[in-house]
Amino acid sequence: MERPRSAVNRIALAAVGVSTLLAGVLLVATDGSVAAHLPTWWPAVRPDGALLDRAALSGPRAPTWWSVGVMTGSAAASCLLALWCVSQFRDGTRARLPLPVPDGALRTRALADVLNSRTAAVSGIARSHTRVRSARRGQLHVRLRVRLRPDATPATVLTAVDALMAEAEAAVTPYRLVTRVHFSAHAHRSPHVR
Repeated sequence: MERPRSAVNRIALAAVGVSTLLAGVLLVATDGSVAAHLPTWWPAVRPDGALLDRAALSGPRAPTWWSVGVMTGSAAASCLLALWCVSQFRDGTRARLPLPVPDGALRTRALADVLNSRTAAVSGIARSHTRVRSARRGQLHVRLRVRLRPDATPATVLTAVDALMAEAEAAVTPYRLVTRVHFSAHAHRSPHVR
């Protein structure tokens, strides 16, 4: 996975999906046509009763700490979910990356623009798109999408792009570049005969 946040998102989505599935199975299992085929340990619901009746709910509500505990747990869960939601809007990029030069800073957008123009100038490349994101631990993730010309070979273009990325990594010295290059080319279609 590219970022740990996507793993957390997938785990949270899986937990919500499993709990929703279990709730749905429980509701379907209370139907009369299904209830006859369930194991003996499965809780049975009377046809005229509800899934959670007043007698079943009065047990946990009897202690005095119940309402305080539910309110505190709900408030804490709401705050955690709100913080998680706000953290989803941050994409890990910072406006300026500090450089070791006095008063030196670099914008990731400016680095992406320079890399894009330098990559597009490489022979064999029809056009390119560059995206730079800052990550933790002093890394910059560079994603290059390169459209090759029909006569270009990917090996020679990759060598030139590799040299360009080495030069860019030397320019942003305290940071390490992690680069992904995606090559694409125009498909040569055979002419249609009518």
